[in-house]
Parts: sequence; structure tokens; C-alpha cells
Amino acid sequence: MLKASVVAASLAVLSAVPAFAAGMPFAPPVQKIFSNWQVTCNNLNDCDVRNIDENLRITLTRQSGATGVTSLTIVPFSQEAHPTLWLDEDPAEGLNLTPALNDDDAIVATENLPVIQHFLQQAKDALTLSVGDDPQQGSSLRGLNAALLLVDERQGRIGTQGALRQRGSKPASDVPARLSQPGLPPALTNVPAVSNPQTLVEAVIKAQHVLLVRETCDINEQDKAINQVQPLDQRNALVMINCGMGAYQSSSLVFITPRDNPSAARQLVLPLPLPDENGRPQQVDWFTNADYDPQTGDLFHLVKGRGFADCGESAQWRYDGQQFRLVTYHSQRGCNGGWPGEWPSLWETPGYNEGK
Repeated sequence: MLKASVVAASLAVLSAVPAFAAGMPFAPPVQKIFSNWQVTCNNLNDCDVRNIDENLRITLTRQSGATGVTSLTIVPFSQEAHPTLWLDEDPAEGLNLTPALNDDDAIVATENLPVIQHFLQQAKDALTLSVGDDPQQGSSLRGLNAALLLVDERQGRIGTQGALRQRGSKPASDVPARLSQPGLPPALTNVPAVSNPQTLVEAVIKAQHVLLVRETCDINEQDKAINQVQPLDQRNALVMINCGMGAYQSSSLVFITPRDNPSAARQLVLPLPLPDENGRPQQVDWFTNADYDPQTGDLFHLVKGRGFADCGESAQWRYDGQQFRLVTYHSQRGCNGGWPGEWPSLWETPGYNEGK
């Protein structure tokens, strides 16, 4: 469960001091819809542009900075042994098309910026893009130009030779550099194991009875079996109370719990960097598929919007000894047939490699 509200003053909570607070050099993340296209740019101004179509997926990503990598993929979600690509009723030029022998194969996958720019210039005044024998059965291009312009603006590329939509004569060296600081806080070391995990769980459940009832956290015997207790620091443990299992995910309330005084446990509530669709701050107070790695101090949260996982959100925080700092955050609000779990980035800590 994800709640988008400010923490009530009456709640005793421990919240993260946002790494996106005032004074930090990061840009505010943005995710917008322009007609049939979605554009997402994270705190480093890395951007993702994708169409809204369950039958054809077009994805363009671009890192910020003068040498940021640009990629374009087109996946028809159908087998195309001899693919053809149409802009309105005219064949698209300059792209190397490869056969799609499986439904999830890409017919276009390139990081060649001049090729991508040439394709986008062809698409500038087109209404549809289609794959196959019938150019009239296409995916709408309405909103693509606005999305590309937003990317150029966010990355400081307007008027430069490397812009996607509003190109000019200025060199790529005029583009602002990609942020590289501040980096990831180091993990805590020599944190002692928890000697009495079951005692802590039972004490937290007893002490937080009113909160658990208010949050409709119904704990049965099956839920108790998957509660977690992990060492947090010398004085505290992280107690995760499972409040129920769904078809493919669980929900937990998480508490920072003094090892020697579990009745003083405090609920963990962490802010997110992206406002909701009404512009209100978002936070996580119910953690979905919650997990914690005491070796790194990383707390994980993963929500699937539906079983196919073409929509949802994921977040990772690191505990630095005083607070949880956001490491990564991905979100895809619309369930429109994209790759499972491949949700756009809205927050990335400089220097952190999610692939490792």
C-alpha cells in the first residue's frame, strides 16, 4: 500500500532526511504524459521517452551530459521475419531493421546518435509509426515532439548539435556535465546480530497494537512466520511486521526498534522524490515485498501494479547510521504493456551501478 500524504504530527515516526532536500544539486524528477507519449527525467537529468501502446513499444533513453549515451529500441510484440517500418504511409529511412523471430524481439536497437536524430527528424511531422504490411494500422506519434523538447530542455541541449528536437550549431561541449557527487554513503560495519528476534517482534506487536489496528494490519499465524528482524546499528534493530500476503506480493509495516527497549519502537516512513498526480508529496509507510540487507544497509521496496509487472514502483534506501538515504527509485504508473519491471528511473545516486 502506498500512501500520498504528509506524516501526521501525532505519529511517532522515523523518516529519512531526503537526499533530494533543499541545498542538494539534484534536479527535481519529472514524469509527464504528452498525448500518447510519456517522458521521465530523473534527478541526474537522465531521460526516458516511451509511447503508450500495448501493441508496439518505442523507447528512447538519453543520459545527461555531453557524452551521455542515447538509445532507441522498437519492439513490435509480434513476429516479423521481414520487418518494414512506416511513418504514416512512407517507409522510414536510415534504420537497420532486424527480424523479430520472437514476440519480444526488437526490430530496432541502436545507440547511434546521428541515426536516431535522422529518424526523429523524419518523424517530426508524421502522425503514426507502424510495423508490417499495413501502414494505416500505426501507433500514434502525437506528443512525441513535446516529449523530446522537454528532454532537450532538461539536459541543456536546446540549440546544440546533439539535441533531439531543437537542434542548432552550438557544440556538445556547451551541454552541462552529468552530476557525479554526492555519492553513496558507506555501509556500516561490525553491526552485531540480533540475539532475541522473536522477543522483539512480539514486543513491537504489543506496543504498536493501536497503530496496527488503525492501519488494518491483520496479523495471522502465516504472516507471523515471515516477519523479519534485522540488525540496523549498535542500538537498534529493524523489525518488519508482515500485514498480509496477496497473490504476488506482501505488505509490511517497518519499525526502528531499540534492542533493549522495543516498546519505544518507531514506525519508519520514507518520502519519495516524485509528487503524486495531484502534486502532493508521496511517502512509503507500507513497504511492499520489503527486504533488508544488513551487510550493505540497503532497504528494498517493490510494488507491482499488476501481476504482469508492466507498471509499479521500486525503491532502495541505504542506512548511514543516522537515517535512510534514497539510492534508487523507479516508477511506471500506467499499465500499458511494457517490459515487466522495466520502469523509468526517477532517482539515481551518482556512481551507483544497479547492475552490480
